[in-house]
Amino acid sequence: MPTTNATPRRFGRELSQNVRRGRNMTVDERNIAIGMLHEGASYKDVAAYFSRDPSTIRQLYNKLHQTGSVQDKPRSGRPQILSRHQQKLIYRAARADPKILYEDLAKVAVFIRLDGTPSKPPSRRTLYTVLKRRKLTKHRCKKRPKLTPEHARGRYRFACQYRSFPWHRRTVKFSDECSVQKGSGGTQEWCFRYPEEKSKRRMLTEVLASQGP
Repeated sequence: MPTTNATPRRFGRELSQNVRRGRNMTVDERNIAIGMLHEGASYKDVAAYFSRDPSTIRQLYNKLHQTGSVQDKPRSGRPQILSRHQQKLIYRAARADPKILYEDLAKVAVFIRLDGTPSKPPSRRTLYTVLKRRKLTKHRCKKRPKLTPEHARGRYRFACQYRSFPWHRRTVKFSDECSVQKGSGGTQEWCFRYPEEKSKRRMLTEVLASQGP
């Protein structure tokens, strides 16, 4: 019977922060463990075979005698509306296209049932909750003047030329951003982002500068 070289944990011993909770035993593994116990193996031997704590095997054996089954009971509480896979798809879609609309984001989580009918798309509140758990929320995009290639090259030349200039209490205004066009009927853009991403290009709205008289 294989054994493990793992050092048993003792009282007062500090646990590493990198230790993760192991996966649950499958139903087949649980049946094998029960069979080994019926054949005379000890809790310690069975635990070493499956790299588990002996208390886990003891609880499994007690569960069999109390419930007559080694399977877990259904979890209490309200079941999750979306599966873990659907939640990952929603998060990836929001990261791939930060300005995606809630209507389009809901379509990502729709799947086809076995009878060929599509599932009900999640509500806006559900989408918000899924992304909120990952600290990803929707913010209004900050506006900046839309720069042409010519303006960008001009700014680069200016930065190279005045890189050593003493800017203390000096104000510089670029001609391409003197005023920004704010139409009353303009559409305000929103984006899914983290707070530290507010100045990234993908999270900004580029607006044409107004033409002065």
